[in-house]
Amino acid sequence: MGIDNSDFLGFDLMAQDMLSTNLFDAFDVNFPIVHAPSSNPVPRMNSIGRFSSRLPPVQDDEINLADEDRTEDVPDVKDPPWSITERDYDRLCLATQEFSAVLPLECSLPSRDMLAGQLESYLRCAHGFLPFIHTPTFTVGDKDVELLLAMAAIGSLYRIQRTRAYELYFIAKAILSEKVRRDGLKGVHVLLSGPSHSTPGSTRGFGRIQTLILLINFASCGDKSLSSDSLVMGSQLAYLVREQGISEPDEMPDDIDWLSWVATQERRRTLLAAYAQLNMLTVVFDIPSLILNHEVRVCLPSCAEPWEAENAAQWRAVPRQLEREFGGSLRSLFDGVMFPRESGVSSFANYVLIHGVLQQLWTARLGSMGLLPPDCAKSFETALRTWQLSWELTSESTLDPLSQKGRLGLSATALLRLAYIRLAAEPRLGQSLLLRDLQCTLGIHLNLQRSPLVDRAATHAVHALSILTRLGIGFVAQTKPPIWGIEHSVSSLECTVLLKDWLDIRD
Repeated sequence: MGIDNSDFLGFDLMAQDMLSTNLFDAFDVNFPIVHAPSSNPVPRMNSIGRFSSRLPPVQDDEINLADEDRTEDVPDVKDPPWSITERDYDRLCLATQEFSAVLPLECSLPSRDMLAGQLESYLRCAHGFLPFIHTPTFTVGDKDVELLLAMAAIGSLYRIQRTRAYELYFIAKAILSEKVRRDGLKGVHVLLSGPSHSTPGSTRGFGRIQTLILLINFASCGDKSLSSDSLVMGSQLAYLVREQGISEPDEMPDDIDWLSWVATQERRRTLLAAYAQLNMLTVVFDIPSLILNHEVRVCLPSCAEPWEAENAAQWRAVPRQLEREFGGSLRSLFDGVMFPRESGVSSFANYVLIHGVLQQLWTARLGSMGLLPPDCAKSFETALRTWQLSWELTSESTLDPLSQKGRLGLSATALLRLAYIRLAAEPRLGQSLLLRDLQCTLGIHLNLQRSPLVDRAATHAVHALSILTRLGIGFVAQTKPPIWGIEHSVSSLECTVLLKDWLDIRD
């Protein structure tokens, strides 16, 4: 399916009202951050912020009757994925104690209940931005301590526990670094022991990659002293991703069983989340990409429905999706070929593909000394328009921040706006963001010239900033709303810079 570039303006996506008027009421309903007992799952409400019209019961027997009604025909509910048994917690304490010599003196493991609450906050609030952990099969007892603490560090930010978040980050980073050092010493021993000894095996799998993704994510948007951490860990992550086979095709057979499908899908999502996280370092800090587009050979992630299936029966009830390889899908965007509605891609896949377009744009600007030839710019406009049309046809795509499927869609559209801005201009804010010195942006002038492309970028900027205005700049700055990621922060900053200069040339 092709598109006509001359007829497509691409503003329908941006013309919708982005925020519900009941947004702030919804935080208590859809994004709870207080640890809830496993027997009381948080209900979903169709009407946000709706209060019950019924008064509390007058008689005690009415209370008892209501309790009996609620417990009738209720199926057994398994423990939530963030639950921590005493045995699990003892194991985590022992695992942490093993690395006590390298841990910061000021840091300590949180209590069992606090750690469970922090994991809950991560899985409820942050996991939707990069859903590479399979929560239906996730159990604390099977995971390394550094991965759990990295999850808890990000979860603490949503509980507005910044000091505790940094403690957990430093503990997780110290344990991971020490494990890497010990693995290196084992390799030295093997080399010095002669050829009769076997070569050390592969690293400990995807748990280490997942830990690095979370630590880099934390460091990228944390204090400026952590900027160097994100760059150093980025090199480690790129090595592991190559070692674990991001360049190997992973199309699944038709007769695959559920658990094998989950393992393959989690591997695929982990590798692509690592690619996206590394690409964010390029987007934010203006550094060369550590994993290039041509290296990515795995297929795109599935839609959310089969991924979130709780068991094999639910998974089998969902129709199988067409497998699409990343490289071929990215080329389709530049060819102006949309994905058919009946076999569209997931919101996660759209998010990864817009990262691919941004990386191509960064590379093209580097090769042309910053000035894109007209034919090259036209090619990127085609890719962005095709991506937007395919995004609109995807069943999971929504601009509603309160939707369960809305966060990846919102993050992807933030990157779309960023791509339009960087196609029209070259803000070059990497050093300012690396040093967290936004005063440097005050002197930046983009030297814009009136053109349809610049006007389109300005339109995207207006709509992007409308989200920030509705939320409130102070609210976003002082808290971490569950709908707001680093993509939105960088996009909003560059939208502001572009809009300032665009208004100047109009005057």
